[in-house]
Amino acid sequence: MRKYFGEEISVKHRIELYTVEDCFGAEMPGIAVVLDEVDEGRQPIEQYAILTVSFGQFIGIKNAAYIDTNNCPFAKELLKEGIAHDTGIKKSSGFCKYPLWVFSADFLKEHGTENYERYSQNFDNYMTENTETELSEDDFVM
Repeated sequence: MRKYFGEEISVKHRIELYTVEDCFGAEMPGIAVVLDEVDEGRQPIEQYAILTVSFGQFIGIKNAAYIDTNNCPFAKELLKEGIAHDTGIKKSSGFCKYPLWVFSADFLKEHGTENYERYSQNFDNYMTENTETELSEDDFVM
């Protein structure tokens, strides 16, 4: 990867968690992908960038996060690594449009096992709890 002035650096991915809320205000973890600059031995030197951006809202697609293309213009290059795919969905904020990517579960597990397990378990529990209710015709306004 190259810094803004052309200096070549190596980075290592790290999975962290954001706190997000569903439409009822319930808090849960969301995915954050951090890039750390590393030395020749792959040891972190300093945080280089946060690839993802959180709007504080729960995303109902598992392993999905908005990408901070405003501060990470190199983001599209990471798609070539196969770590994620672009959904084609974008969220506008100010003058920027942030693409929604779905990350590979293998990538997330490899770079943040504990955090990914916490996120995944919370996501699965939330989706199970909120989709098991069976609706009848009486539940719909016609």
